[in-house]
Amino acid sequence: MDYRVRGDFSRQPTRKAMRGKGPSRKFKSGGTKRAGRKKRSRINQLGLLALIAFIFFTPDAKQFVLAKWAEIEEYVMEGLAPHQVYPLEAEYTVVRTVDLWNNGSDVGHLEESIPLPIDVSSKESGDVAIARIDNTEVEKSIIQEILSHRIIVDGEVINIPLEGKPTKSKANAVVTAKGTQIWWPGIVNQNNDDMCSHGACIRVSTDVEPGSHKKMDFSVTLKSSSHTWWQSTRVDGKIEGKSEGISLDRSGTFEDAKHRGEGVLSTNFASQKYWYERGQENWAIDARQQKAPTVFETALNIEASLPSNLKYNAYAYARATFDWLNDNIPYDTNAPGTARSGEQCLDDGMGDCDEQSNAFMSIMRIKDIPAYYVFGALADPQFASWEGHAWAYVMLPMSDEWCEDNNIILETCYVEGAVDVVNRKWLIHTPTVYIDWIEQYSQDGSIVNNYYSGGSMTGEDFTRKRSFHTEEYSVSGGTWNNKWLGEDLS
Repeated sequence: MDYRVRGDFSRQPTRKAMRGKGPSRKFKSGGTKRAGRKKRSRINQLGLLALIAFIFFTPDAKQFVLAKWAEIEEYVMEGLAPHQVYPLEAEYTVVRTVDLWNNGSDVGHLEESIPLPIDVSSKESGDVAIARIDNTEVEKSIIQEILSHRIIVDGEVINIPLEGKPTKSKANAVVTAKGTQIWWPGIVNQNNDDMCSHGACIRVSTDVEPGSHKKMDFSVTLKSSSHTWWQSTRVDGKIEGKSEGISLDRSGTFEDAKHRGEGVLSTNFASQKYWYERGQENWAIDARQQKAPTVFETALNIEASLPSNLKYNAYAYARATFDWLNDNIPYDTNAPGTARSGEQCLDDGMGDCDEQSNAFMSIMRIKDIPAYYVFGALADPQFASWEGHAWAYVMLPMSDEWCEDNNIILETCYVEGAVDVVNRKWLIHTPTVYIDWIEQYSQDGSIVNNYYSGGSMTGEDFTRKRSFHTEEYSVSGGTWNNKWLGEDLS
């Protein structure tokens, strides 16, 4: 990726919030000062009386008062918590631009691979959201619906069919008047440059003359809806998915995660402890004690922080990891070009979106919780600015007891939802996210590298820059607040 999201949209306000100072106020002499003192005195007396009364309460009364106070305290904290405002639904056109500059004396050549986005549902690995024993089902929600896409290059517009079907081979490529070739083979082949190496894609082959600039735009029009996989009072009731979502009380164990969905996600994205090698044993995700001791130690500390009754609770462990990273790993605005591994991110004590996702997924693999990459772009809530972005999906199981009590078939009794650590989005999808690609299984995760590389260039002093912008947008359904507040797991 040329650009990974820098946290400009929602990260900064959470980091160094400063207590504001009210304007100074001069009191009039005499009675005003004494009245203020008398008022404070009465408040102090009432507080003292309340304390004395509390001391003489019965144990049951004390427990009731403490419980009510905890509710009030949580309500106040939520009201004061920083937050980000998101639209409920949006329809927009996002344009991915590739700018090419050839400042050399020879012809420059580009082979570009552009991911072809598809519709995304609330449960990509399952046919339905939930299947019940009585043969009733809860249908999946479509959280991203692609309406159209096209590529503009050499002044010509080429419309691409949805999902790239029917496919088009290089032998039958569209050729512009200036010789640029465009095709969409729809076949994953990592050893053939004419094919797609990471999933459905558009292939572009073009020359750039010496001393010239060329631009190509990939324009995607889509609908996107807010969705949650979290069953919580903190989630706005307008957001779909809440009723089928997971929570601390509904969660199953680490062992349960191995058996939901016929164990496919567990086998593909949890069983192997190291994932996505960037060369010379430099694994982006690593949960081996000897190779990633900081990941291992952090996981132990997170587990130790949980109450004894939650030591095996998959939701509690994942949520505690999310909160720990937000509390302890600040965003790095100067992250290196090659993303740090999860181990390096924790050792350095900072990281950008890819790197904090690597840390989160490494800690998940310690406990065999499936977690995998999602790539795309992130806009601010006004769709004025975009950055390339990376985050994680995680699979969390509901408990056998909860599933049986609700007559849900165990195979379908789980969620797979988005976890965006750097933007404090826990099991939430927002319309401001454009999903470019969800990781597909490949041996040891090597397919991820093919997404990052995205093609090849030849030529001296030949450069490429990728960027995103909004062409048009509209929002509907009102707005909702995503609160940035850790969860009490006690």
